[in-house]
Amino acid sequence: MSETIKELSVHYDPINETNTFTSGDIVEGRIVLEVTKEIKVDRLFVKITGDAKVHWTENSAEDDSSHSDHERYFKLKQYLIQDSSKKDGQVVKPGSHVFPFRFQLPQKALPPTFQGCHGYVKYIIEVKLKRSWKMTSTKSKELIIVLRNEGLNDHLLQPQSGTKCKKLKLFASGKASITATTDKTGYMQGETIRVFADIDNSSSRDVKLKYSLSQKQIFIAGSSTNRGSKLIVKETKHLIPSRDKTKLIMDLKLPTDMAVSIENCRIIKVQYELKIYLDVPFASDPEIKFPVVILPAVQQCAPWLGPPGGFQPCPPLQPNLVTYPPADAGVLPPPPPATGLYPPLYNPTYSGPGVIAPNAMSPGFHLTPSAPPFDPNQSTQEFSPNVPH
Repeated sequence: MSETIKELSVHYDPINETNTFTSGDIVEGRIVLEVTKEIKVDRLFVKITGDAKVHWTENSAEDDSSHSDHERYFKLKQYLIQDSSKKDGQVVKPGSHVFPFRFQLPQKALPPTFQGCHGYVKYIIEVKLKRSWKMTSTKSKELIIVLRNEGLNDHLLQPQSGTKCKKLKLFASGKASITATTDKTGYMQGETIRVFADIDNSSSRDVKLKYSLSQKQIFIAGSSTNRGSKLIVKETKHLIPSRDKTKLIMDLKLPTDMAVSIENCRIIKVQYELKIYLDVPFASDPEIKFPVVILPAVQQCAPWLGPPGGFQPCPPLQPNLVTYPPADAGVLPPPPPATGLYPPLYNPTYSGPGVIAPNAMSPGFHLTPSAPPFDPNQSTQEFSPNVPH
């Protein structure tokens, strides 16, 4: 940041306790610009982008090959300063200035934020300040996007069942078999997977019942695919003695912060596999594998959104630009009264010189001429699904 531009920052308002957003949500916030002397600005704009990217390199004896791909979900952009009538740019006076912004995320199902071993899904809020013959000043913050919880459909409520049997030949005799059934196929973060197991150990060896849950990451770039895996949990449940039969119930508590399944991204897939098996000495293990779908936990909607499908858009904010007097100018005026339409755009508690109060003015202070009149035609929301980068 240059000496002239003391601060350029992005701030957005959380709409829930987890500080997450989902499709259709409104993102409101402000850009704070503080300058130590008068500057001329060509353009000041804020944008939100949603992208998935994958990249990896394969090493071989003959050559190294790189694979990459990109998928864009949307790009929303709003100009805060843009005045083509002024050849030398818009004048911004010394002091702290605030520009409110407001976007609505697309209503379509967006892949959730994800960071994998060979790729990611990210949503970024970025502000850019452009001046003639100067380096562009940029600041950004990441938005955490989660899937909207639409509940479990009939398919995900269906139980899964399987049976495996193993004949023992080396250093043992007889056979060991297991039948396992899950209570359903889909689970929310923090839920418990319940497994019913029926074991018949008709062998001459003691066996152990074990289970594991693993995450599968799949990255796709054209015709090339790369895979990664991550073990979520692995446990030994019980020892089943030789010539014994037993029935067991296993409960697997899912972490509340685990990544959800991703199937709505073209280049990144996240899947889960539950494996129940018998650990048989000196023999291959009879094992049963079940696909498991992990969904987001129930989310609380923002106060102005209501239930899914009931969203009513609010009028756009007016990007007024107001500077409070310096600290030695006396007591600051009280904050403006709440309208109930929007959440607060600033902390009304005074915390020192330069506090910004959007849409409020103190006696003797006027709207700075560096604030262009608000033109709704300059506030654009560009929606371009699946456009190559």
